[in-house]
Amino acid sequence: MSVSASRQTLRALAAAAAAALVLAGCDQPAGEQPPSRPTQAAAVPMAGAAAAVPAGDALAAGLRAVPLVIDVCGQPQRYDRVPQRAITHDVNITEMFLFLGLGPKLVGYSGIPSRKEISPELMAQLAQVPKLSSQDMNLENMLEARADFVFGGWSYGFRPGGVTPELLAKHGVASYVLSESCIHVQKRERVALGDTLADLRNVARIFDIEPQAQPQIAKLQASIDQLAAQMQGNTQQPRVFVFDSGEKIPTTVGGFGMPQAMIDAAGGSNIFADIASNWPKGNWEDVITHDPEWIIIIDYGRPSAQGKIDFLRAKPELAGVSAIREQRFFVISYAEATPGPRNVNVAQRLAAALHPDRRITVDPVPWLPAAESKQ
Repeated sequence: MSVSASRQTLRALAAAAAAALVLAGCDQPAGEQPPSRPTQAAAVPMAGAAAAVPAGDALAAGLRAVPLVIDVCGQPQRYDRVPQRAITHDVNITEMFLFLGLGPKLVGYSGIPSRKEISPELMAQLAQVPKLSSQDMNLENMLEARADFVFGGWSYGFRPGGVTPELLAKHGVASYVLSESCIHVQKRERVALGDTLADLRNVARIFDIEPQAQPQIAKLQASIDQLAAQMQGNTQQPRVFVFDSGEKIPTTVGGFGMPQAMIDAAGGSNIFADIASNWPKGNWEDVITHDPEWIIIIDYGRPSAQGKIDFLRAKPELAGVSAIREQRFFVISYAEATPGPRNVNVAQRLAAALHPDRRITVDPVPWLPAAESKQ
C-alpha cells in the first residue's frame, strides 16, 4: 500500500471514530433503563439515522453535528436530522405548528374535517397545504408526500394497531407525540397550560428554530404568569362540567385533559377531575350529584353549540342543576379545548366569567403576521 493511500485510510478511520463518539455521547448511561410502556417500545430511535459522513456532506444532508435527544412520553427519542417535510394531524396540532412559523415545512395535514375549523388567521396558510385525510392518519399518503416528520398524539392520529411512532420509524419518518396524549401510555402527575409551551419548545428544537420561536412562546408564558398573579388569593372554585358530546352517556374531560388545566388556571373545579384520563365518558348521575355552576360546551360537529345547550335544557333530570337553571354556559371550539396556542386566551376568558369581581386581562392569541409566517 502506498503512503498516500495509507494516509487516506487513516483519515477515514479517524472521521468514523469521531462520529461514533458523538453518537455514543447521547446514549443512556449504563444501568439506566427507561420505564416500559404498554403500547410503545422502550425508545423510538430517530428514523433514517445515517452513517458517518464528512462535515460538508452532513450539513448538506440536514444532519445535526450532535444528535438531539428529547423526552417524549417519558422515553428518550433521538433526532439526527432537522426535518424538512412535515405532516401534522388534527386542528390544534396544526395550529401549534403554524404558530411557530413552520408553515413552509408543512407538506400535508390530516384530521381536520369541516367541523373542526382552524383559526381564521391561519386559513390562508393552510389553504396552500395538501389535505392528506379528513379523518384518520393515512400512512400511504404520508409516504407519498415523502414526509420526514409527523406531529401527532395518541388519539390525535396515533392509535395502537394503526399509525404509530414505531411504524413511522420503520419507514424512515421521525415523529413527535403531543404531551397531553401521553396519559394513554404513561402515568402523569397533572396537566398544565405549560405542557403546550413545552411541546412548542420541543418542536422548535427539533426544527432548529429556537431563537425565532422564543418570542412567540414567551408571550404565552407572560399571559400565564399574569393570570396566575391576577388569580392569587382566590378561594372560590365554582364547579364546572365540560360537555363534549353524547346523549345517553356524556363525553367529558377528566383530570388529564387540557380543559382541566384551563379550569385550574381560571379558578374553577372540574366535577370529573377524579377520572385519570383526558377525554373519558362520564355519567348524568354524577352531573346531577355534583351540581355544576358552569357548563363548558365544546362546539364542533352536530349538534351545534346551541343544539347541545338546548339538549341539556330539555333533559328533565338536569332541570335542577345550577348551571342550567342560571343559564351559565361557556362555549369554546374544539381547537380551543385541545392543546394549542389558544388555551391561554380561553383560560383568561373563563377566569373572567367565573370571577367577574376580579380584573382579568384577556390577551389576544399572538399569531405571527402572515408575512413572517411565510419566511
